[in-house]
Amino acid sequence: MLTPSQQLQSYYLAMFGRAADPEGFAYWFDKLTTDTLTLEGIAEQMLQSEEFASQREVLAQLEDNGWVNEVYQRLFAREAEAEGVSYWSEQAQNGHSPQAILLDMMSAVQDTDAEALNAYASVAEFYSSSVSSEDYDPQQTLVQEGFRSNQQLYQDLEALAATYDTLSLAQAGESVEGRPLYSATVGEGSHKLMVVTQQHGDEPVGTESAMHLLEWMSGDSEAAQSLREQVTLTVMPRVNPDGFERWEQLVAGNSDPETTLDPRRNSADIDLNRTWDSDEAIDPALIPETLAVRNVLEAFQPDLILDYHNQNNYLNETGELETMSILWPTNDGVEPAVTATAQQAAIALSQGVELFDYGYLSLFPGGDAANIGRNGIAMDGTPALLIEQRGLEEFELKALEGLALDFDAVASALTLEGVLSMVGVMQALGKDGFETIDPELALLLPERGERTPFDELYAEEVEEGIDAAVANNMQNMLDLDAVPVTGVAEPLSSEFLAA
Repeated sequence: MLTPSQQLQSYYLAMFGRAADPEGFAYWFDKLTTDTLTLEGIAEQMLQSEEFASQREVLAQLEDNGWVNEVYQRLFAREAEAEGVSYWSEQAQNGHSPQAILLDMMSAVQDTDAEALNAYASVAEFYSSSVSSEDYDPQQTLVQEGFRSNQQLYQDLEALAATYDTLSLAQAGESVEGRPLYSATVGEGSHKLMVVTQQHGDEPVGTESAMHLLEWMSGDSEAAQSLREQVTLTVMPRVNPDGFERWEQLVAGNSDPETTLDPRRNSADIDLNRTWDSDEAIDPALIPETLAVRNVLEAFQPDLILDYHNQNNYLNETGELETMSILWPTNDGVEPAVTATAQQAAIALSQGVELFDYGYLSLFPGGDAANIGRNGIAMDGTPALLIEQRGLEEFELKALEGLALDFDAVASALTLEGVLSMVGVMQALGKDGFETIDPELALLLPERGERTPFDELYAEEVEEGIDAAVANNMQNMLDLDAVPVTGVAEPLSSEFLAA
């Protein structure tokens, strides 16, 4: 359910194709909070604006009812299904005004489109609430299309190293199939943070967050320069590139799920996140990815390591999808001080994401096995924090069952959430090394909710197919009420959207 500020953002996205400019947003939000105008009244006035009149002309020039696709992209970051194009085109031909059609589209969304709109509006709200009027860019990209390929990842890392003298890039090893594994380092602070992403090839969100973080951290903003003086950051993005390559090929329909090795595992058919018990003998030739991470870890000697993954869908007690779950070491062989540091990092992370008005944080119910990364690494003396973000089931269904779901808007919001989690940890670490954070506070994090499979979350879409479900929902669109008012978000820094 959209907050009032997100609702305003959805108006800007749909009508003008952009996030709200700070002054415009402040003007309309003041009208709303002082009861001068309702949300419906604000929408009506926006629809009478010169900017919307100009946008109508732009949309009208699109051929073959392309205006429907354009509005879908603005709201849900996806192409309109054939039924949607047919339905809305018919509404226009029957004399419904563009204003009425646009409002109907926004008020009638359900299920995956409602999630996409929530994510899109949340990212737009983040931008509007943090950018200055002078730096505001109406062309600011809010949604990233897909995930970067291995080749694109390597090119982007090399481009960062060439662009910023603040970043150093080194090849740390190779995967089983010979793909390079990189470590990128930024900063010269005494506090050290290491970030590892994608031990499992089909869990790509953390890699996107890490790349955005590296670009921001390497840049010229005052905040980045200050943090570089306090913290040294080393990132190893996508340490299972072979698994990701298999996942990409499965999603593209180029590989057979029946004969393709699980992309979660490396190409020696090993789960890399079960190779961290130093007392367990594993043939080094089978786990070159783990050895590369170990070598960087030993050389860098970080104060903390963050390990990013994706998990399935879980609902909290209020029925809302949880977007992130975290956990510190739980093996009895870990020194209490090491566990305490990871718990302090958990609180710092929660402080980093709490200002982003999207999603919910919970406590991951992990085990105490010594071969799991957060336990094995901690048993060797380095505090480790596991971060699990939602999306895994969607990624698996896209790869294994050909699920036709555009996840770009949600993945972009999760990416931003990941960046803010990393920055939250770095800011607290750089400030005083977590000294002012009580580790006991981590025990107050809510436990992760109930697992809810995708086909239960979106039963109608799965049963009928997404296109048919959307078409059926359209029949009652004109009678739906506006989204109710529920709350307001806090401002953040727009610089994290630069990449």
